Amino acid sequence: MRITSAGNVGIGTTTPASTLTITGNFSATGTKSAVVNTTYGTRKLYAMESPDIRFYDEGRARLSNGIANISLDPIFIETVEPDYQVYLTPEADTAGIYVAEKAKEYFIVKGRNKNSNIPFAWLISAVRKGYNNTRLDLERKEGIEIIAVVDEINKITDVEINENIIGNVSSNLITANVVNELNENKITINSGDEDEVIKEIQERTKISEEKIKKSITFRRKEIKELGEEEFEKTQPQQLSPQQLEMISEILSKVSIINGSIVLKIG
Repeated sequence: MRITSAGNVGIGTTTPASTLTITGNFSATGTKSAVVNTTYGTRKLYAMESPDIRFYDEGRARLSNGIANISLDPIFIETVEPDYQVYLTPEADTAGIYVAEKAKEYFIVKGRNKNSNIPFAWLISAVRKGYNNTRLDLERKEGIEIIAVVDEINKITDVEINENIIGNVSSNLITANVVNELNENKITINSGDEDEVIKEIQERTKISEEKIKKSITFRRKEIKELGEEEFEKTQPQQLSPQQLEMISEILSKVSIINGSIVLKIG
């Protein structure tokens, strides 16, 4: 630890640039907050937390004839992994808007109405660069580490018991009666339910439920994104004015008599 003449404290660094500079990771059992002066007194605003390490950016834009191209901040791009999520909030009545295309430097938003010019807000969320495999990590890893990747579509879970720290657990304990043994410390379980996965691991490895819960990290298998053509196929088609007029004409001839539907012809 280093304390400079200006009173700055450095942990893991000898050149702290602020009141407290930490090089490396830190953990806290309590809250992390900013202290802000308001007319209601000095208040605490708390940090947003997530199961993985994410950065966020947001903004507002407007469709022009049903389309908008949003350029991402080049500095932000350098701080995150290429895959990112986009959340849209329309700020006017709309038939619907969606992300039609995503690239490293931009994303394109389209409206179901090709003539739409509505404003909307957007929020993007991306994993910090270099931290793709970090999610709900254990504060202390003892004995074993279990990674369970859940395929929610096919209801299958791939389980890996870290071979490097498996300790006294013999690999031949995780071989019996599983759907498919991938290799020495990997099994596939025919379920996507977390409780069932834990129970199956317990039955096949003889590791206690308590130790499994303290050693396991669940992750979700990424779902393949739909292309624009596939997305269009999943959406309900809008009826033309002629079709709507025809339906209206048919309905005008329908009546209910004594509980029966009667269609007048001619």
